[in-house]
Amino acid sequence: MIKKKHLVETLFKALECEEEANAHFYGYTINSLKYYKWLSEEKKEKIKEIITKLGADSKKHKSIIEKLIERVQESKKNVF
Repeated sequence: MIKKKHLVETLFKALECEEEANAHFYGYTINSLKYYKWLSEEKKEKIKEIITKLGADSKKHKSIIEKLIERVQESKKNVF
């Protein structure tokens, strides 16, 4: 069992990780591909597709975490 306060803190940390990944990692990685001369255009495009998908999934995770935070904060329970 986990106390409400600790759960909310943990969820906020998870939310921060998702936001940071979207704000920095995914965009940076896609923009950096143009400097990887040793990669073929086909491989660069494949990597871009994968990173774009990861970014979209991360946005979905962020939304889920936000809903979880809201649900836990509104709950009358103090232990989950």
